[in-house]
Amino acid sequence: MKQIEILLKLGESQKVEFKEGISPSLAREMVAFANGEGGKIFIGINDAGEVVGFETTNRLLAAIQDFARNCDPPVKISAAKARIKSQNILVIDVPEGSKKPYSCGDGYYLRVGPTSQKLRRDELIEFIQKIRPYYFDELPCPEFQYPKDFDKRAFSSFMQKGKIHQGDASTVDILKNLGVVAHTRGNKIIFNNAGVLFFAKEPRRFIPQSELTCVLFQGTGKADILDRKDMQGTLPENVEQAMVFLKRHLSLRYEIKTLQRKEILELPENALREAVLNAVVHRDYSIRGSIVMVEIYRDRVEIVDPGGLPPGMKRSDLGKRCVHRNPKLVDLFHRMGEIEKIGSGIRRMKDATKKAHVPPPRFEVTGFFVAVFKKEEEFKKLPLIVEKTVEKTVEKILLFVKTNPQITQKELMKKTGLTRRGIEWNLRKLKEDRKIRRIGPDKGGHWEILEMST
Repeated sequence: MKQIEILLKLGESQKVEFKEGISPSLAREMVAFANGEGGKIFIGINDAGEVVGFETTNRLLAAIQDFARNCDPPVKISAAKARIKSQNILVIDVPEGSKKPYSCGDGYYLRVGPTSQKLRRDELIEFIQKIRPYYFDELPCPEFQYPKDFDKRAFSSFMQKGKIHQGDASTVDILKNLGVVAHTRGNKIIFNNAGVLFFAKEPRRFIPQSELTCVLFQGTGKADILDRKDMQGTLPENVEQAMVFLKRHLSLRYEIKTLQRKEILELPENALREAVLNAVVHRDYSIRGSIVMVEIYRDRVEIVDPGGLPPGMKRSDLGKRCVHRNPKLVDLFHRMGEIEKIGSGIRRMKDATKKAHVPPPRFEVTGFFVAVFKKEEEFKKLPLIVEKTVEKTVEKILLFVKTNPQITQKELMKKTGLTRRGIEWNLRKLKEDRKIRRIGPDKGGHWEILEMST
């Protein structure tokens, strides 16, 4: 009792809070003390330190326990009745939490002097850095609103590529199992940054640095830009769009040895894809104002991501050790079959370039991580490889067209075994050689034979 009287004289402080009664705001004080060094909440005392009294009932005690349980994670408290100056009060003891950070329905709070202050996003990041290893992709993104900002199309694509069958499970349950839901407060679902980067309608609105930019330069320097595209979708969409950009602007030749036409890119596509994936998965997303860049020069391709190597990893560890800066992003791409968790991306890049008989990638490590792929000038001089089987393919297509003038490209693909591009290439060649022509529209029209080889 004497200790309480002393605390009343000292007033509210880092570890003492006065309240006349209970209200939902009580949860703020609980998480603020749990996130700090603990403290005591006196119910029945006003801000001036005057005892006004508080009659405790079982119903009120249950309500107080509910406030504590509904925090995320739940805050452990103990409550004891006390009597001072002929008035009843309640003393709630909140020990320092062991599972920081704690939050309530209003957000994250921390005790600063005699007040409980709400943490802004940057303050929350700094706070988490101090209490445990910091992973950007695990941080909650309170600005994201589910389901308003949720992209069902991106989620469906992820499920399809990951071969995940939803069955009777709800979308929310699957998202929780995927680890992209940071918290749930009643009916409110809080996504973490990994969930935003994969399933937001506009990820850049919440995480501006998630953008990926592709640039085609005229020469070997950055002076003249021929083409540029800014990718602002989800991370899987950005990867796909970056690969489209690369394939559009890198030299290509065709090798036709069988009925299938093989496209050969001057730099191996699987090596470039590994590098782009490596960039979006392992970049440091806490660095704002800097994005992943895919740069095509006359003599090379550079794929650049901000942040250098993850903490604890040396340049000599490349291809040998694996340190994940964004473990949830790694897991999500792994579920899609895009990457392996063991960190074999560097090795696969080297293996792919070796198989394609081009120089291995060079890696530069500063404040950025840069994968450099050198082009081969000799590539453009290599002839198109066409064998006599092409003539047989042409004869087959002409025969199918003559037999069925309404035949579709899809049917030709099935009958010949060629890809869609292979069929389009052969039909275009036949039209250019004035052997066939199209009568009417693509749908509902038909082919006409102009010349039939004997």
